[in-house]
Amino acid sequence: MSSDTPPRPQKRKHRQQKYRREWEEANQWLDRVPEDDYKANCKACRRTFSVSHGGLSDVKQHAAGDLHSRNIRTQRSQAPVSQFFIAETSPEIDSITAAEVTQVYHTVKHNLSYNSADCGHKLNQKTLSDSKMVKKMTLGRTKQEALVKDVLAPKAVGDVLKILTSPPLPFSIQTDASNKGNRKMFPLAVQYFTPESGVTNKMLDFIENPDESAAGIVALLEQSLEKFGLSMDQVTAFSADNTNVNYGIHNSVFTNLKRKQNDLLRGNCHAHIVHNTVKHALDKLTVDVENVVLKVYGHFSISAKRRESLKEFCEFCDVEFQEILRHVTTRWLSLNPAIHRLMQTWAALKSYFISLGDECPKQVQALLKLNRDSTVEDEDIVEMYLLFCNNILSLFEEVVKSLESNRTTCVELYSIMDEFRQKLIQRRDDQFYGYLTRQKLQRLLPHDAHMARAEFTAFLNTAISYVEKWFDFSEENWLFSLQPLLLQHGNLTFNQIEKVATKLNLINKLKMNELYDECTTANTILRRLREEYSDAWKSKGVAARWMAVFKEVDVPNMLSIMRHILSIPASTGYVERIFSRMTNKWSDCRSRCSVELIRSELLITLNFEQTCPEFHTTALKDKELLSAARSNKKYSWKKK
Repeated sequence: MSSDTPPRPQKRKHRQQKYRREWEEANQWLDRVPEDDYKANCKACRRTFSVSHGGLSDVKQHAAGDLHSRNIRTQRSQAPVSQFFIAETSPEIDSITAAEVTQVYHTVKHNLSYNSADCGHKLNQKTLSDSKMVKKMTLGRTKQEALVKDVLAPKAVGDVLKILTSPPLPFSIQTDASNKGNRKMFPLAVQYFTPESGVTNKMLDFIENPDESAAGIVALLEQSLEKFGLSMDQVTAFSADNTNVNYGIHNSVFTNLKRKQNDLLRGNCHAHIVHNTVKHALDKLTVDVENVVLKVYGHFSISAKRRESLKEFCEFCDVEFQEILRHVTTRWLSLNPAIHRLMQTWAALKSYFISLGDECPKQVQALLKLNRDSTVEDEDIVEMYLLFCNNILSLFEEVVKSLESNRTTCVELYSIMDEFRQKLIQRRDDQFYGYLTRQKLQRLLPHDAHMARAEFTAFLNTAISYVEKWFDFSEENWLFSLQPLLLQHGNLTFNQIEKVATKLNLINKLKMNELYDECTTANTILRRLREEYSDAWKSKGVAARWMAVFKEVDVPNMLSIMRHILSIPASTGYVERIFSRMTNKWSDCRSRCSVELIRSELLITLNFEQTCPEFHTTALKDKELLSAARSNKKYSWKKK
C-alpha cells in the first residue's frame, strides 16, 4: 500500500445498554437480574433476556412475543398464591379458622356429606369472589374429616371429662347394643347433675364389639372408663334394657360390675316394663288387634290403586281421608296412633273390604269378621275391641312418654309407676273400658257383652300382675324413699334425708350435723320459692326445683346427695336416641363411613348443644381449639 492512500476510518464502537429501573413502571412483569446489569428478568416467563443491545427496544420485543403474551394471560386468570395461605401472625387467622371449624360443625349437625360441603365451599368462592375470608378458607373433604375426628370429637369428650373429673362427680353409665348390618355397636353414655346445668346426658364412646356376653360388655365398659381416666368408684348406677345379659341374677353385666362397685344401683328401663305389659295383656283378647293393624296397613301400603279406592269410600261415607299408619312391633309408641287412625276411617275401611267380596284377603276377612257367616254384631265386636285398645293404650302411651321425657328423674319413678298401677286397678274395679266401648257393649247381645267384659277385665288383671311382678311397689324399694325429694309440698325433714342417705350408703360421705342445719335452711328457702313462684313452681321438674334451691343457698351435703340421686337415669331413652342418630348418619348413602368417623360425628352432634351461630361465637374465643384446627397433627398420617 502506498503512502498516498488515505487511512480507513475506524468503526464506531457500540455502547452497551444497562437495565433501568424506570422500565418497571410500565412493565410490572419486569425485574432486574442482581448479578448482571445487562440482562432483565421476566417474572411471567420465568426467564432472563439481554437488554444490552437495544435496551427498551429489547424489552418491547420480548413483550410482543407469543410466549410472553400467553403467560401474561395465564397469570391474570390465576389468583396469587398468597391468597390461599395465611400467615401465622395475620390478624385474621383466628376468624378464618373459626369459620372453617364452624362450617364443619354445621355439616355434621345437619347430616350433610363432606363432598356436598366441599362443593358448597367452592361455589361460595365463585359466587362470593369479593370476600377475602371465603377465598382464604380451605374445606376439602379430607380436611373436614380430619377436623371432625381429631379436633371437634376430642373436644366433645374433653369438655365432659373436665366436668366429671375436676372435682370428681358421681355419674351413671348407660349402654345398649344395636346392629349395623352384621356389626354390633355399643355406645357408652353418662348422666350427671350440676347445679348450673341440671341433669345432663353425654356420650363418651361408640364401640364396635362382636362379643355380646356379659363378660364382653363388662370388659368394654371398663376399658372405656380406664381410657378416659374415670373410676368405677364414681359410678352410681348401670342403665340398660331389661335383658338377662344385663340384669340376670348370677352372671350379668350388673352383677359383675357390682363386684367392683358394691354400692352400684340398677338403672333399668321402666318404659320397657310398660311396653312388655301391653304385649302380655293383649294376649288375653280374642281379637288380634296388633295383627289387624299390620294387615290393614300392609294391604294399602303396596298399591296406589287400593289407596285411591279407599279415598273414594271415605268421600262416600263423608269421612276425611287419612293415611293408614304403620305399626312397628319394636316401637313402643306406634301401636296406639295406628289404632286411632283406623278408628277415624273405620266406616270407610269396613265398606271397602266388604265391597271386595271374594277378592278380600282371607286373613283380613277373618280378622275383621267379614266372612259370609258373620253377622253385623260380629263386625261391631271388632270395632269395640279396637275402641277398647285405643282407650286403654292411651294410658300406657302417656306413661311411656312420661318415663322417656328428658325432664323425668329417678325421684319421680315410684310415683309415676304407682299412679299407673292405681289407674289400672281403678278401671278394673269400676269396669270402665272407655265411654265409646261402653256404648258398644250396651248394643251387643248379653252373651257377647259378658264375654267381652270378661276379656277386658282379664286384660287389666294381666297388666296389673305383670307391673307388680317387675316393679317393687313395697316401701323397701329405694325409689320409695325418694318421694320427699319431689319438693311438691310440705317440709323436707332430716329423718327423710337420713333415710335416703342410708338407703344409698352415703352416710360415711356426709357431715350429718351440718346436714341437719342445711335441712332447716333449705325449708326456709322452699317456703319462699313456693310463695313467689306458685304456679311456675308446680310446672317445674324435680331437677329444676333443686337447681332453684342451690342457686339461693349453699348446702354442700344436700348437694352431694342430689348429685348422686339425679345422676341415675329413669329410662334408656337417651341411648335409644343415640341409635336413631346413628341410623340418620350411617345411611345407605354413607355406608362406607368408618366406625371412627360415625363415632366422631355422634359425639359432636350429641355433646355440643349450641346452634351453628352460637358455636362460631364460642370457637372464636377458644384459642386451644383454633390452634388444634390449624395444626398438621390433625391429619392421621402426619402423626406416624
